[in-house]
Amino acid sequence: MKYCIVLLGILLPTFSYALDSIELLTSAEASPQKTIKYSAPLKKAIDDSLDIGDSLSKGTLILLSKNRNNYRATIQLETSMSVTGEGPHLDLTDWKHCTSDWFSITEAKGREFSLPDFDAINVDCFPTISDEELKAEVLRVGGAEWVSTLEGEGWPDGYKPVEISLSTVRLKIEEKTATGWNVVTVINMSIPMGC
Repeated sequence: MKYCIVLLGILLPTFSYALDSIELLTSAEASPQKTIKYSAPLKKAIDDSLDIGDSLSKGTLILLSKNRNNYRATIQLETSMSVTGEGPHLDLTDWKHCTSDWFSITEAKGREFSLPDFDAINVDCFPTISDEELKAEVLRVGGAEWVSTLEGEGWPDGYKPVEISLSTVRLKIEEKTATGWNVVTVINMSIPMGC
């Protein structure tokens, strides 16, 4: 037992996480610019959400670590459908999506990555759906009141109050090890829709 405690005392100070922390700077175009921080130990998947008015488009990802390992970052965007009601909206984020490929993020300088302009990433792949499928999902998620909104109550003839917009930004951080690239974490950032 004495040997285990001594060994633990020797090894513990040398133990470190792949990353000490991750910082996300929201777009400088949004005011005020915010910093979102995640500290070690990092979960394999981090679920978070942006506040209304915040954007990661053209933002910055900063990886902070004491080790000299190489890191890379990739991004993926996902869109979802919303039913709008002149202010209130019903987001169908647990239904169908358009999910982009993973794209490399440019490392601007030592472990600081410039996030792309999201308008430059193609997310025009939302699946074709029937009116019946949409109505069934709206009924399941929002109830009869939202079905009335969907079917045009108060809208011009032929108008469907639906929008497809960005709902999730995923950032995957990987570390280069002797065995190849290993995922450190994936940040799943929910984006407020319909605002």
